[in-house]
Amino acid sequence: MSSKLLVVGTIAYDTIQTPYAKADKIFGGSATHIALASSKFNLDCSIISIVGNDFEKKHLDLLREKGINTSGISISKKGKTFQWSGQYFSDMKTRKTIDTQLNVLEEFEPKVLSEFSNPDILVLANLHPEIQINTLSQIRKKPKLIVLDTMNFWIESFRSPLNKIISMVDVISINDEEALMLTGENSITKAVKKIINMGPEFVIVKEGHKGASLFYNGKSFFVPSFPVKEVIDPTGAGDSFIGGFVGYLAEQDQISIESIKKALIYACAMGSFIVEKFGSENLINLPLESIKLRVNAIKEMTKFESQ
Repeated sequence: MSSKLLVVGTIAYDTIQTPYAKADKIFGGSATHIALASSKFNLDCSIISIVGNDFEKKHLDLLREKGINTSGISISKKGKTFQWSGQYFSDMKTRKTIDTQLNVLEEFEPKVLSEFSNPDILVLANLHPEIQINTLSQIRKKPKLIVLDTMNFWIESFRSPLNKIISMVDVISINDEEALMLTGENSITKAVKKIINMGPEFVIVKEGHKGASLFYNGKSFFVPSFPVKEVIDPTGAGDSFIGGFVGYLAEQDQISIESIKKALIYACAMGSFIVEKFGSENLINLPLESIKLRVNAIKEMTKFESQ
């Protein structure tokens, strides 16, 4: 029997501008990227989110074609789907938000249907911390793993509920700048220690093109990124990273330190695919064999023989 994965996050239409190209109204959002990435693995994935009256049926059909349960996606007739517009600069890391239209996301109150209330793995993707707390309160039985993602906006503006939800999860995925911002520390080592003291057993610190580190029980494990030839659009890289992470873990009989380490390698591999094209395009028809080739390439990058 396949493990049950529940993803609670955004579905969005993004407009992306880089120094080299521009793409309008592309299918994105945290829940979209996580679900599409995790769908490459043997699991039952469901999404809880909200879209507006402009949401195209073809995108709902696409999720269903990939085996993703969409019955938890509310379709509101009161407004449009969440939209984000951003611009990346020449280093393809620095970006600025041009426009954010929350639209129906402002009215989003997640309803966890009974069929979703007992997941094996729960991902609380990038959303208002109050929504994340609300969702978790509707889960009947503690999942094997609860994974949290957040961002600088929530850290700056909603610290109290954010601290609360951090205390309730097993894993937090955060980038290096956000870790320092959250804790007020000036080193990652000190920041991670503080975050673990807040509640999570595992802290994943993402460092963009460098890779990602797993911190737990006073120990750490680093995985380098796969060196892609060209970055087209970094949007959603962190989300597809999480999708690879939970997708791999959902296939395992039990969640252990070793399986979490291996999951981090799959996460880094998956995060490298989405940046090669705009939006979620590169995830849609991505074969599992391609993912495994990159996983093996990353493993080779870290191999060495001691003298």
